[in-house]
Amino acid sequence: MKRNAQSLSICVPGKGCINQCRFCVACMHTSTYKNQMDENLPFYDLYFEDYVKRMCFAKENDANIMMITGDIEPLQNRHFLQTLGLINNYVLPARGCGGFNWIELQTSGVLFDRNYARFLRNTVGVSVLSLSLASFDDKENADIQQMPKNLAINIEQVCATTKEYDFTLRLSVNMNQYLWESVGGTVEGIFEKAKSLGADQLTFRKLYTEGDNPQSKWINEHKVDDSVFDEIDRYVIENGKHLAVLPYGYHQYSVHGISVVVDKDCMNEQRAQKETSKYFVLRPDCKLYDGWQLEDVIF
Repeated sequence: MKRNAQSLSICVPGKGCINQCRFCVACMHTSTYKNQMDENLPFYDLYFEDYVKRMCFAKENDANIMMITGDIEPLQNRHFLQTLGLINNYVLPARGCGGFNWIELQTSGVLFDRNYARFLRNTVGVSVLSLSLASFDDKENADIQQMPKNLAINIEQVCATTKEYDFTLRLSVNMNQYLWESVGGTVEGIFEKAKSLGADQLTFRKLYTEGDNPQSKWINEHKVDDSVFDEIDRYVIENGKHLAVLPYGYHQYSVHGISVVVDKDCMNEQRAQKETSKYFVLRPDCKLYDGWQLEDVIF
């Protein structure tokens, strides 16, 4: 049976994330898959072939967006990103399945500068940069995402560099009390801040909890009340123009010239249609998953 998906999430391999976000889903459980995308392994050529096959499978099942993300900050592994760009630009077209033209990268902004921006545009082919924020205040944002002190980002500078290299800028705002208070506790304040930073797109993300762990405890202590999402929904409907219903059920609006989605199911636990996945996930073990749960191997 065909397994339709809107996008393919590429999980960038790495030994440990440079950040330790207090709300990080990846930190809630121990990953059990191996990194087979390591050129030093004896059977790397076989796993490389597996990786390519699964990218082709995703294309054949209607995934037209590649989202570069992972359990680490994706920018930590520049060599892998270069390999990914070569696969997409040369190997996939040679196999007849065609490369991904719509490529997004999810980042905290750590390690991002003008040189990296040029590399992402020219070598990897990234067109959308999705900046994950925990607060619009630089210090709070760095503290919550626990960025290394010498690498803590200036949000305004990251956004300016993103626009300088003509990426589409998406702000993924992880809704917690600190972010809400950093804009005065109003939905209008979030849109004003997003507009001032040059955002083209805005995703409101409801934080996900699972089990008894420090991340879930932090979220339960600092998450915004559900009434905040009611306010967001109301503001978007009253001030926006409806654009589309996405395959996994969310509504997309244009509000003040910004494309808006409210994501209340970041782990894809609910689906509008059983045949439709929000995304496939290709992990460094070279297996394809139907979402982020490790038991959901499909190929």
